[in-house]
Amino acid sequence: MPDETPEPCPEQPESSSDQQGSTEPYAEELEEFQRVWTELINAALHARSRGGHGHRGAEELTLTQSLLMEAVRGMDNPSVGAVAHIVGVSSPSATRMIQQLERKGMMARRRSERDERSTVVTITEEGERVLAERRKYMERKQRQVFDAIRPSLRPVVLDVLRDLREAINET
Repeated sequence: MPDETPEPCPEQPESSSDQQGSTEPYAEELEEFQRVWTELINAALHARSRGGHGHRGAEELTLTQSLLMEAVRGMDNPSVGAVAHIVGVSSPSATRMIQQLERKGMMARRRSERDERSTVVTITEEGERVLAERRKYMERKQRQVFDAIRPSLRPVVLDVLRDLREAINET
């Protein structure tokens, strides 16, 4: 009778094989993880589209624009290039976003006093107001999601989210 022990998957860590005793549960768990991950991303995107986009304010901002503005808030006289780097977009993309935000009255650009070749960006009062509104909106949504989680599972969810953050940062 031939040995029916499956060969380990090349991507499977050794410790997982030792713990599982077989690659089949690993493959099934990985497939389930991938499916649930996709469903989570789709749910997040769907929730964003339900947010309503009819009135002026935080809903006018794309996620990347709000990340860009938050990055500017946390920096001292940032250049367009520095902001682009933090947000993970190209300088031309950051410039286009900043121009759009300038037209909406949320950001301003000026030449750097230290280096005239560089452009410094700032958030206007209107931009600060819109960011504050967006933060309140996001906090309400986060509270709704948190409240929907069974209290007994909340510590587990927090641990899983921390583990996911670390895993994403390491890859």
